[in-house]
Amino acid sequence: MTDSSLGKRLTRGTQRLAFLRGNIGVILCWPLVCILLGALTWGVTLAKIGRDKAEVEKNALREATHLSKAYTEQLSRSLDQIDQITRSVKYALQTTHGALKLEDQLQQGLYPRSAQLYVTVIDRNGAVVTSTLDRTDAQNVADKDYFQAQKSNLTKSLLINKPSIGRRSGKKVIRFTRRLEALNGAFDGIVVVDVEPTYLASFNAESSLGVSDCVSVRDMDGVVLAAKMGERIRALPSIFRSPPIFASSSGVTRMPKEKFVDSEPRIIAWRKLNDYPLLAFVGLSEVEMFAAYHARADNYRNIAIAGSAFLLVLAVTGIFFSSRLAWRKHQAEEVKNTYRLAVDGAHEGFYMVRALYGQRHDVVDFVVKDCNERGAALVGQTKKELAGVTFSDLYFGQHAEHVMTIFRSAMETGYYEDEFKIQHPGSSHVTWMSRRLVRSGQSLAMTVRDISETKAYEQVLLSMANMDALTSLPNRHWLMNFLPAALNQARNSDTIFALLFIDLDKFKIINDTLGHSAGDAMLQAAATRFKSILRPGDRVVRLGGDEFTVLLDAVANQDEAAQVATRINQEFRAPFNISGRKYVINASIGISLFPRDGHDAETLLRNADLAMYSAKAEGSGQFRFYEQQLDERLQKNMDPQQELPPAIRTATSGRLPPFTTGQY
Repeated sequence: MTDSSLGKRLTRGTQRLAFLRGNIGVILCWPLVCILLGALTWGVTLAKIGRDKAEVEKNALREATHLSKAYTEQLSRSLDQIDQITRSVKYALQTTHGALKLEDQLQQGLYPRSAQLYVTVIDRNGAVVTSTLDRTDAQNVADKDYFQAQKSNLTKSLLINKPSIGRRSGKKVIRFTRRLEALNGAFDGIVVVDVEPTYLASFNAESSLGVSDCVSVRDMDGVVLAAKMGERIRALPSIFRSPPIFASSSGVTRMPKEKFVDSEPRIIAWRKLNDYPLLAFVGLSEVEMFAAYHARADNYRNIAIAGSAFLLVLAVTGIFFSSRLAWRKHQAEEVKNTYRLAVDGAHEGFYMVRALYGQRHDVVDFVVKDCNERGAALVGQTKKELAGVTFSDLYFGQHAEHVMTIFRSAMETGYYEDEFKIQHPGSSHVTWMSRRLVRSGQSLAMTVRDISETKAYEQVLLSMANMDALTSLPNRHWLMNFLPAALNQARNSDTIFALLFIDLDKFKIINDTLGHSAGDAMLQAAATRFKSILRPGDRVVRLGGDEFTVLLDAVANQDEAAQVATRINQEFRAPFNISGRKYVINASIGISLFPRDGHDAETLLRNADLAMYSAKAEGSGQFRFYEQQLDERLQKNMDPQQELPPAIRTATSGRLPPFTTGQY
């Protein structure tokens, strides 16, 4: 190796070392950004998993509480029915002087054999008097606990006994008894209703229970009277290792797997019946309730892992290309010539960028070769910092693709001009900019000018055209531009769109009596009330005079629109304080629904207007939905050209209604 070759290599190495020192920030930009994006990805993923878990827990507790309440209500109805049977039998015995025959009632179908319910009357000596069961082998029950309990019990309440095997039915039953008394108040026997546990364990919401869920009813000693078990645990006599103790009359809690014989955690909800010493109990398997959540959480983690791998590849690739692009320098003379193409003063940002080509001679990137201080300030950098930066370092994602498309187009056509807006971080302020690109050789000269004042002026003019000056509400012009798009969205999403046409009753009297200033104050107060009671997303429009329109997007059904109309009528019953005096101005409301009452804005407004006049005819402060019969009925009761609402009168004359002309 010659001395000259060694010297060249040392010089080249020194230059590269100096380059690395001066561009270490550019080279490390990619890995730092990728690390931040990776941390953000995992932070968002874990936060999403945590929110999903909290939501599932909340829904599970709410579902368990709902099921326990539903089961409690169902049990109460069943027990009320049993209690009513005992009372009815007791009354029948008293009115027939003991001549009641349950066997005859059974034959007449009063006690269906498939009802899992058996009724028996026992006299004061313990002998069966009458029964819906066969009495052939009936035995004396004077020695039974339930008989002795009623005999010694002076209360007239219904007693509930623990499950036992019935002598005659041969089935496990829950026995309900009521005391019979003679005219002198002495014990005269009992009425017995035997119910099979399945009668109480049946649950109307059984489809909501999973294979490891259960419902049961227990007495206050914790003895299970009846239970409905899921398919997986049906063979278990009980799911608890030891009977649970509930300190309150109702509640819901999560119990760990150690409490259950199948080692499966559950959400437990219980509720005491109001009129009976029983406790309704629901147990829902957490494994089943959280199954979908765990699947989603695994998917989120897999996506985060894939994203991290992609960011790692992106970081390595970014370091490689950033190092290569930082070496490229453009000819100073070409940059200067390109720079002179920009015609601008101190108020415009000026940039000179040069295209970077790939192996296929296509433009793969652009590098900023020079700019003025104004241009550098627009991107939050100094002139020195921005020089030499590539677009791939400045822009990312879809924004990068959009910018590259614009600059490639300018390279192909030689010219490009547009307007765009900049959202300032941490602020709602938006700056509008005008951009112009001119090609010179392999470079582009770009000027960027702030046109925010011009845009603000245009926005003021647009706002004035679409806003009612008195109430600051959207006006008729805005409505007719908004409705077609809103109806098209409702059509695409297959939802209901409601339009409420509102007229203030007796407004003309106040306006004529107190003057236009009082009328204007009334309209402003009415607009304030409309905005205060409407739901988020609903809109209120002033059509002109004392006519307003309320737009309800994506209502569930007709009842939801009726609820909004009811709220408006209720709110307007409160008096308005105008010029120191109180006045009550009611609202007459007509309602049309898309797509039921029309498929376009003109038809819906016409039909709502028609329904409003029908409501006004029924009295002040009413609302009415549009019906096809209204056309015929109003034309019969009113003069066709003088008395009909303006929208209908115009329609019958073959012209469009006045609200389509854009007049106010």
